[in-house]
Amino acid sequence: MRREPRPLTARQEAVLGVIRASIVERGHGPTVREIGTRVGLSSTSSVVHQLGQLEARGLISRTGRGWSTCVLVEEQPARRPGLRSRCPAGGDWYGRRPAP
Repeated sequence: MRREPRPLTARQEAVLGVIRASIVERGHGPTVREIGTRVGLSSTSSVVHQLGQLEARGLISRTGRGWSTCVLVEEQPARRPGLRSRCPAGGDWYGRRPAP
């Protein structure tokens, strides 16, 4: 039995929104203090906790050590079981595509 993932909290949604806006505006993620200021958290450890939760859920990842290197992880479309192709890339085992 699969458990449905818990929905994001309002705080997590706000943190994701700040990260998304910063990446769009400046091309990189915000600092921990910038996130805290924009979502109303005065403690940097609280911000780091929220970032850790988002990273554990696979919604963000870091390209470096600091949190300002975080990027949003694109959601993969849900795969439905039983609809897989047996051949790679929809062609046959030799890489040939079917004729149109």
